[in-house]
Parts: sequence; structure tokens; C-alpha cells
Amino acid sequence: MTLIPVEFHGIHTTGPEQFTCVILRWAEQNRVLPIWLSPLAAAELDIREGGYTPRRPGTVDLLLDLLNRTTGGVTAVNIISHFEGVFIASIVLADGEQLDARPSDALLVARALELPIHVEEDVLTHTSFFVSDDIMEESFGLRFDSVPQAGGEELSASGDAKADADFEEMMRSLGMSESDFFRGNGPHGPLDRDDDADTGGSRGDGEKE
Repeated sequence: MTLIPVEFHGIHTTGPEQFTCVILRWAEQNRVLPIWLSPLAAAELDIREGGYTPRRPGTVDLLLDLLNRTTGGVTAVNIISHFEGVFIASIVLADGEQLDARPSDALLVARALELPIHVEEDVLTHTSFFVSDDIMEESFGLRFDSVPQAGGEELSASGDAKADADFEEMMRSLGMSESDFFRGNGPHGPLDRDDDADTGGSRGDGEKE
């Protein structure tokens, strides 16, 4: 398994439905991976990002306290698989054990402990995508410097221009475009959104209320 570090770029809302997601960025390839969150999970992560500390321990605080007492704590947080639209994260413990987790819970742990977030390379390759600087700035208030190649040309979305062209052709054949992501819609309606799921252009937890 090859794990790639990703940058955490906060919680954002998009589309007329105001869906919430975390933006992770694969800086080396200038690609983004959105992890869609339920409103409740997004709100908890957002307030903690803003510096809020609950007067009584929340679920994540109890989890971390238990892990510190029984295993020596957490050493890493990874997103390790994506199967049939569902992301699975892994919380790695000091004793070498790994706990499967929802992406929302894993992200809470990572941010609470200020741990870097890593994503398995195959997951990134298949679920992340290029978004132009202008759209990132307009939609999320984020702007990243384009990654230049040695000859001064900008790196293509994936680093493979033919693969990017094939991907764009596939998207067109499905009746989708880059803007569908920001409207929160696919060719058959809302883009795989589940109000109690963590997703990345697809379901994350696979649970419903």
C-alpha cells in the first residue's frame, strides 16, 4: 500500500442544496478529493476547527482518551479504500493495530491531534480530479498555484494528458461536466448524496437515517 499525504483545506458548502464537504488536495498532482459529510458531522468538525472546546467531552474526546489509556494513542490517520462509492478510513494505533472508521470520525481524530492525513494512492488516482484555479476560487475561495513541469508547461490534471482526455470523454458520455460537481448533481439527480453519509462524489458511510 502506498500512502500519499494530502492537504486539508477546510469545510465548504456547494450547490443550491448547500451540501457540505471537506476538501483534500493531492498537491503533487494538483488534484482535489472532496469528502462529503452529513450536516451534523460537518458542523462538529467546523466548530472544532474554529477553536471551540466543549465543556464536557464529546464522542471523539472519549475515543481519544480511551485509546490513549489502552493503546498509547493514535499515530496516523489514513483513507485506505473506496468500494462501491463508500470510503473507508483507518485509525492507526501506537501498538500497531488499525481501526476501520468513517471518514468523518477519522478526520475529527486527525484534526484534534494535528496529525497529517494520508490517502491510499489507488484511491486518490480513481476518486480525485483536477479543478481549475478559477473554479476553485469562485466556488470555495481557494486558489492553488499550478504545478509547472520542467519545460515550463503546466502539469495536466493527472500528469497524463491522454488519461485526462479519456476521462473527460467518459464524463461527456455520461452527460456530466465539471460544473455538475459544484451543482451537486449528476445525470440522474443529486450526486450520490446521503444526508447521514461521508462521501467523495459518492457515498462514504453507506448509512441512512
